[in-house]
Formats: sequence, structure tokens, C-alpha cells
Amino acid sequence: MSYFVKFKQRFAIEFQRFLPDQKQAIGQFLYTYQEHGLADQTKYRGRISPSWMNVPTNHPNHVYAKDNHLWHYHVGLPSYSGSGTWGQTSDWVLHFQWPDKGPVIQLVDLYTHHTSDKLFYLPSEAYLEDTSEPDMA
Repeated sequence: MSYFVKFKQRFAIEFQRFLPDQKQAIGQFLYTYQEHGLADQTKYRGRISPSWMNVPTNHPNHVYAKDNHLWHYHVGLPSYSGSGTWGQTSDWVLHFQWPDKGPVIQLVDLYTHHTSDKLFYLPSEAYLEDTSEPDMA
């Protein structure tokens, strides 16, 4: 099966300004994704999680994350910590949409796992607008 990546418009613009280590971490995730998809998460060093799992079910952000198919991947920035079957965690995560668990993901945002007030960060609706054509590489 082939796996493809789209960049949300805002993410594509911001990606150009990312630091080399951020681009490298994202690139490693994309390489693994395009080789293996997301079904076997043991192929990834970092943990992959549906973003609604980190928000209480009675909180509006739970519905927002689930309705928008938001997932996140721990990219290892500034470094990985912990161990386990489901991958290691890090302070920074790559948010993406994975509608219907199909062969296309849409990159949304790279940000710290939690905001300064210790809440789980979710990208705003502005980050969910528009998409590029799939990267066929």
C-alpha cells in the first residue's frame, strides 16, 4: 500500500522557518510513515496517540480533536524520554489529521505537548484550513 502526506497551508508556511533539528525530526517521521503507514506503531521511536485521548471527555476540546481526526506524534524534541511498547515521549509533538485511518495524513502543527498553563495543546481551527496536494515521494 502507498502512504501519502499533505501539508496544511499554515503548516507548510511555518515549516520553511523551522530549525534544522525540527525538520529532521519531521522528516524521519514522514520517511517511516511513507514506508510503513501507521498500523504498526512499533516502527516509530516516538509515541503516536489520538489527541482526544489526552482531553477529558466532558471537555469541548475532546469533541474538537475527535471530530477533526487529530493525532499527534512525539518527535523527540528536545529529546526522547521513557520507554515502552508504544514508543517514547517528548516535550514537542507533531499534530496531524488522519481521517478514517486512511492512507493520507495531513500535517497540521508542531508545538509543545502542553501549554504554559499545563493544558494539552491542540492546534486552532486556523491550522486546519486548506491542504496541499499529497506528497507522492
